[in-house]
Amino acid sequence: MGKYEHLIVKPFDWEDRDLVFHNANGLSKLGPLVSFLNREMVDGADINIFVHHIEVKGDKGPDYVEVHTHDVSQAYVFPEAGLRFEVILGEETYQAESPATVFIPPGIKHNLKIIEGKGIEVCILRKGYYG
Repeated sequence: MGKYEHLIVKPFDWEDRDLVFHNANGLSKLGPLVSFLNREMVDGADINIFVHHIEVKGDKGPDYVEVHTHDVSQAYVFPEAGLRFEVILGEETYQAESPATVFIPPGIKHNLKIIEGKGIEVCILRKGYYG
């Protein structure tokens, strides 16, 4: 094993694990949530990366996230066309379509809800673990 080989890791399906501020049932209705990096995977990792493969079935996506804050910044990246979402930032609510990125500074109340479509959401949280 090379000196840095432990820094190359394989993703895993988050499946039935808890995710603070999130309703696991609603989250799973949208599709698989895959963990690509956290401190459980790489000792000392100071970021958490999830990729959510989303497909809204029915009229609209489920409610699955509470309004909450973090003490670190967060970003949601929607890299390809196909999703419509709603985001609460502070006291304001916005609707947007992918491709798009939402940056959330530390301490800002927020919530994100997928409204319709199919695509990928990448969540990057500047914290080693988000469970």
